[in-house]
Amino acid sequence: MERSDSESINPSVAADQTTFDGGVSGRVKSVASTVKEKASNIPAMLADGLEAGAQALRHRQPATSETTAGSSVAVANDSGIAAVTDTLASGMQSSADWLRDADLDQLKAGVEKQVKEHPARSLLVALGAGYLIGKAFRR
Repeated sequence: MERSDSESINPSVAADQTTFDGGVSGRVKSVASTVKEKASNIPAMLADGLEAGAQALRHRQPATSETTAGSSVAVANDSGIAAVTDTLASGMQSSADWLRDADLDQLKAGVEKQVKEHPARSLLVALGAGYLIGKAFRR
């Protein structure tokens, strides 16, 4: 094995370089495993949040008919609002259940398949979602 000029002058340079490379790659692997671990916990955290929101909607007391002084706005019991709230809570609960049961590798494969089969539609959906997310964060 040939030695470079710096190795022939100082033999410890090669050992230092190996230690440096091993240290950096070790740190990168450590960070990657930490990120992967945290990313694997995200669906459970989202599911917990959705479930808590659904329970809060279901346990929320119905509004009573009140008029405040100086205001002509009255909040009345409305069966339509109750129905929408119940539908929203049910949707949040089913989303939480889906997130708990979803196989992320299978989901990834499904998304990749859709993008390969329908690239134009996928691009339009991504642009639309990006636009809506941008509008939401801008406010």
